[in-house]
Formats: sequence, C-alpha cells, structure tokens
Amino acid sequence: MRISKYFGAKPNSPWSTRAEANPGSARSTRRELVRSFAAVAGGALATSAGCVGGASQDDRTTTSGGTGTAEDTPTTSGTADAGSRTVTDATGRTVALPEAVEDVVAVGPGALNLVAYLDAVDMVVGVEENEHSWGRNNPYNIANPVLRDKPVIGPHKGGDPELIADADPDVVVGTYMTAGTARDLQATIERPVVVLKAEGRPLHQLEKFYGDLRFAAGVLDRSERAAAVIDFVRSEITALQERAGTVSGAERDRVFLAGRSDSGGAGVTSTQHPFAPFAFVDAGNVASSVAGHATVSRETLLTWNPGVIFISESNLDRVAEALAGPSYADVAAIESGDIYGLLPSRFYGNLYGSVLADAYFVGSVLYPDAFGDVDPAGEADRLYQRLLGAPVYGELADRFGGFMRVELG
Repeated sequence: MRISKYFGAKPNSPWSTRAEANPGSARSTRRELVRSFAAVAGGALATSAGCVGGASQDDRTTTSGGTGTAEDTPTTSGTADAGSRTVTDATGRTVALPEAVEDVVAVGPGALNLVAYLDAVDMVVGVEENEHSWGRNNPYNIANPVLRDKPVIGPHKGGDPELIADADPDVVVGTYMTAGTARDLQATIERPVVVLKAEGRPLHQLEKFYGDLRFAAGVLDRSERAAAVIDFVRSEITALQERAGTVSGAERDRVFLAGRSDSGGAGVTSTQHPFAPFAFVDAGNVASSVAGHATVSRETLLTWNPGVIFISESNLDRVAEALAGPSYADVAAIESGDIYGLLPSRFYGNLYGSVLADAYFVGSVLYPDAFGDVDPAGEADRLYQRLLGAPVYGELADRFGGFMRVELG
C-alpha cells in the first residue's frame, strides 16, 4: 500500500467548502437544422477544405485588407460583407465571423483551457459533458466553477451538433478537427467553426502555444490578455532557467518521469523526453534517448538507474504499487527514497500552469540551494492566480496528492 507524505505544508483549499454546483441542463428550444450553409462562408470553405495540416499553424490569420501570422496579433476590420470579418484557421479553411463575438463554445482537448487563459469564460454558453464530470479535476474548471452550471453541448472531443446549436454561440472554437469535420459541423449548426489547432503541442516548446493563444485572442477580441499571458509565461521560464543556471553539472542528478499519460492510464515505464518541467530547470533526464512519449521496457529503466523519480499523479497509485515491488528494488531512487509526485501536466490538453508549477517543485527537489527560497505550493498558487484568476493548488493537491515525497510500503 502506498503511504504519502506532503512535501511541505499544504495550504487550505479556497474551494474545499464550496457546495457542488448544480449542473443544470436547461436548454433553449432546438432550432431546425435545415437551412443551407450561408452562401459567403460556404463558398469560401468549399474551395479551401482539406485534410488536417492543409495550412501551416503559422498561417492562421484574422483578416480583411491586412494579414498577420499566428506570431502576430491578428487584425480585425471590416470585410466586403458588412459587419463581418474572415479568419484562416489551422486547417486552411476561410471562415466568416461576426464583427463582435459575445458567445462561444469551445470543443476538443485544450480548447476551453485557452479560453480560460484569455479570461473569456464569461463568453462560454455551453461545455462538453466532461466539464460536469472528470473534467472538474482540471485547473481551469476548478478556477471557474461557473462552468459546471453551463448547458452540456455533447460528449468530449467535439460535442453534439444539435446541442451546440441549442446553445446558440456566435462561434465554435475547436481543436484536433479535420477541415471536413469542421466544415460539416458549421454547415449543420449554421454558426462559424474555427479550428484553433489541428495537431499536438510539445510542452517544452511554447512558440506554437503562444500562436494558438494569439489566434484565439483574435477571434474573441482578447489580444491584450494574450500578450500579458505570453509575457508572464516567458518571464517564468527565464526565472527558472536563471536559477538552474547557477547549478554545476556535478550537482545534477539523473531523473526519470514515471506514469506519463496519453489517452487513459499509464504505468511506471511510460515516460517523456523532453519533459518540460525537467527541461526548464535543465534536469538530467535519463530518458534522453526517447523522442516524445514512449513506454520503455523494465530492463531499460533498470539500466538507466535514475537517482530521482517523479511520478505523474494522474497515475500515482498504479506507479507507486509497481515501484514498491521487487522488480525495481535495486533502482537508486528506490533505495534512497527519492520519489516525488507531480501534478498532471496533460489532462484533456496541455496544462501550462501546472507545467510551470511542476518545474518549480522539480527545481526545489534537485537543487535545494538554488531554489532554497521557493515554496512550491505558494509558487503554484501564484501561477494559477495569474493564468486562471484563482489559487487552485490546494484543490489540486486534495485530488491528486500535490507536491510530496512518495513513500513506498
């Protein structure tokens, strides 16, 4: 059985006594889904539809009379159609939008998280079913309990067209859609559908995340907020790197991430390289021969023999149980007891606030002199406050375990 001890004092959760919100399902009367796709948008989409990746993620624009890449703030001005503008989304589709967007639905992994970073939850008029169930474990959901009162617009990874139409958004923003899927949904619900990203994002390389955020901000008129978030994230990475830069190579231990989730649960040998919380503090990841996510053999892990193991707490119990068995008894981290828990950094999309919080904790474990003044729980709350508007570490720690040493027994 696993026995866990918190690494430092855990602050009281600001949400721990909050009554559960009623996830009411009241919806407006269903609209008839029979009209043809609007002529202007339909003509544009018919000529531009294609497979995922038909346009570079850096080619996304919000235009009329001027264009900008995803690395620029998209421009928004009048088009040939009075009161509207056009965007070129992640699949290469040209989509007509109303000049002002007031109501939005976000579908797919990471889409609602982007909306929350943009401080635009007040615009959300419906959520996928998971936000009323297991999605409550996400930081953006904890920080915005109002999401649990929003009407359900269908299952996760896309919703249901009829329920989305009932919510009557001005625009649907989504992730991981093909051009054809987005085109068909738009034709059915008679509302613009914009794909923010059509492919995964490596957590340690944030330029594409910044582009996603800028593009979403152009659609939702939150460009100033996007710029502030990007500046904040960049400053935090710089601060982490500066602290880690004071540590000599001889002081750097060999570390391993265990229990890296992809879709569903994962075991002890599921890992990642590069892993952003390690990369941001230049930790010596023993899985340096791995490219991305991989499940390695037990023999490989024994050969690597890490001195410190960090466990993704979305799979904490199963990984701790495996490490407590005889198969890994000779691993250096097991012998020394240097096993620690990390908040999940991927949970229905990339959770960049948790990535940064985990990096501060990793630094405090590996480099106590360079991070000696760091309170990981306090840093986490500071990060969540800036990114999501609420200090949610305590609630996450209640649900997953938080920053702690994991004792096997």
